[in-house]
Amino acid sequence: MVRYVVLVGDGMADFPLSELDNRTPLEVAFTPSMDELARMGVCGLFCPIPSDTPPGSDIGNLSLFGYDPKASYTGRAPLEAANQGITLAPNQVAFRCNLVTLRDGRMADFTSGHISSEESAQLMAALNDRLRGFPVYFSPGVGYRNLAIVTAPPDQVAELANIVCTPPHDITDQPYADYLPSGPGSEFPRALMEASRPVLGDHPVNRSRVAEGKNPATSVWLWGQGLSPNLQSYRERFGLTGAVISAVDLVNGIGVAAGLNVIKVPGATGYLDTNYKGKVSAAQQALREFDFVYLHVEAPDETSHQGRTDLKIRAIEDFDAYIVAPFLDYLSAHPHTRILVAPDHVTAISTRTHAHGPVPFVLAGEGVASRPSEAYSESAARTTGVFIEAGHTLLPLILQSERVEFGPVSSSRSS
Repeated sequence: MVRYVVLVGDGMADFPLSELDNRTPLEVAFTPSMDELARMGVCGLFCPIPSDTPPGSDIGNLSLFGYDPKASYTGRAPLEAANQGITLAPNQVAFRCNLVTLRDGRMADFTSGHISSEESAQLMAALNDRLRGFPVYFSPGVGYRNLAIVTAPPDQVAELANIVCTPPHDITDQPYADYLPSGPGSEFPRALMEASRPVLGDHPVNRSRVAEGKNPATSVWLWGQGLSPNLQSYRERFGLTGAVISAVDLVNGIGVAAGLNVIKVPGATGYLDTNYKGKVSAAQQALREFDFVYLHVEAPDETSHQGRTDLKIRAIEDFDAYIVAPFLDYLSAHPHTRILVAPDHVTAISTRTHAHGPVPFVLAGEGVASRPSEAYSESAARTTGVFIEAGHTLLPLILQSERVEFGPVSSSRSS
């Protein structure tokens, strides 16, 4: 029986940069393993983000998992809540709750210096203790990525879910005042964000961070809100069992909502220092039990948000060497396997945020008709003529077809 592996380099794709002689980081990076897969199988372009939806990891990963985001998306935070084992009541709205550094009226750091999960948990506990007058529960996540679960009167739930909120990584180094929550009902998240500031500013965790020259968490930032998700499980839809391996609650939450097993790997951080070896080991062990594994690496996206071209290239090269290379060897030893490598969206160094546009994928393995390319990159994928417009149809094609063959142009619009 065929086993399926999806390897996601979050935000790997980019636009040409003048500092790289009008090449992208993927084109510059040394990626012999992804290039080898491109020579073995097929390289092409697909659009994980529909043009009329926000270009975020929530939409992009839903598409990569094979779900039509227009039909299934209810917000980012509810997916992260699912990963934390939180079942939202009908009168509850989940918000993503970043710990951020606001300084001189600007979004100085949307990660609070990549604050640790241990520090973050202490700050969340303090907020729960001192903001009891608000109908909210703060739930700690991974690092700066946390949740605020708001309980609202039934007639205010829809209003809260539809407040206009801006992801903090979209306004790095910019004045933040114009990006505070807006629209009907926005008074509540604004008040909650303001009330968090004295609680955090007075906390020993932040005093220690300042003393050590690190960015403190000066405020919470609420965004990505929504109601409980409802996805058809992989077993019901594809007849497959599966596992998800990621340091990011969002991706794990999609896995939970899809009925997949979430495997937690010690030392998985969502950054350059993540436990690559542990992730690969866990994934290959999972393939002994499950039909499908989705292995996600966050570092290319995080370094893009920093605007660090050098670090993005390093993240891509690490992904190739420490994730893709072991699976290239795995494919040699286990030929009844299909491997898909792809980003979930463009994360542009030039703007430090996500963007719309086609991104490259490479597919190789059992039953995949080869349309070889010399390399894996945006430009190499463009030369093959393979194009999937409706990005969420790519994975179902791979999972449901005995033989995967792309014509000169494949523009899929079915759902």
